[in-house]
Amino acid sequence: MPFSVQETLFSLLQLNAISGHEGEVADVMQTAFNKNAKEVWRDRLGNVVARYGSDKPDALRLMIFAHMDEVGFMVRKIESNGFLRFERVGGPAQITMPGSVVTLIGNKGPIPGCIGIKAYHFAKGDERTQSPSIDKLWIDIGARDKADAEQMGIQVGTTITLYNPPQLLANDLVCSKALDDRLGCTALLGVANAIGDKQLDINVFLVASVQEEFNIRGIVPVLRRVRPDLAIGIDITPSCDTPDLQDYSEVRVNHGVGITCLNYHGRGTLAGLVTPPRLIRMLEQTARENNIPVQREVAPGVITETGYIQVEQDGIPCASLSIPCRYTHSPAEVASLRDLTDCIRLLSSLAGMPAEYFPIEPESGTIQEAP
Repeated sequence: MPFSVQETLFSLLQLNAISGHEGEVADVMQTAFNKNAKEVWRDRLGNVVARYGSDKPDALRLMIFAHMDEVGFMVRKIESNGFLRFERVGGPAQITMPGSVVTLIGNKGPIPGCIGIKAYHFAKGDERTQSPSIDKLWIDIGARDKADAEQMGIQVGTTITLYNPPQLLANDLVCSKALDDRLGCTALLGVANAIGDKQLDINVFLVASVQEEFNIRGIVPVLRRVRPDLAIGIDITPSCDTPDLQDYSEVRVNHGVGITCLNYHGRGTLAGLVTPPRLIRMLEQTARENNIPVQREVAPGVITETGYIQVEQDGIPCASLSIPCRYTHSPAEVASLRDLTDCIRLLSSLAGMPAEYFPIEPESGTIQEAP
């Protein structure tokens, strides 16, 4: 059966997997990798790794990765009246919380709920316009009291995800929760399908990683086993074609995958990635040769695992491909199937290149920018 980008993405979007609870997605990824990979394993933290390509012990090692977890919540307290207090896991947009529909993964199965909001008719002043802090919010699952909630399978530590089944919008756009980063997971499976039966000059390791939304470092144990020569991450980036961001940058949906020039957290830690120019040139050259649209991006406020991968071992050259996404970390993210397909095409083309195509060592002297 031919690989379907939309069907694969939609099936992954139906799953729930906040940081540290990626098992449902990991099972799907591992099963899919097992169909054509030369080697597949899941480490103790939950990362899923698949190896493709050359069996030569000295073959160049390219690691391509995307994270499985999504932003969400966790039950902190069950009130005597059955309402639930909760904490964020990762960074779901607080402004979107009141009134959102959620799914709780109870120990007796999934339970629907909603995040409460003060009745508009009785709200006064700022209560009608300002989002309350998380300590003022609660989740309603319809429980009569605490005992009823516990009987339903809810306890402290129960995980909670946003609820919004995927929908196809006009012009090949998709609206759903957890596009960050099920888009990347779909790309990994697309690359696996494209290269699984091919003879490659290099070793390609596809990694579905854990806990990116929580601590950004869940992939680190993989590095010590794979020891990659080069790493390329797949994640989302804010699309700036909406009315509120159109003056910020030219990154927009349906115009190709983004090639990161710079990203960094900017809050708390300054960790981030300054992509080596030689890797930007490599990606843009591959895109030109295969008629694949790409766009450059500079994204302060965005950080991915590359910020930490690059300083492991004796230094690992890192690049990042970013799929433009509107309304990030909200229940209704929007992204393009075309951009996702272009991402798969670019990485699949890259994986088929000979080892000498990959610029592992830094340049000396004058660096020439790509035309």
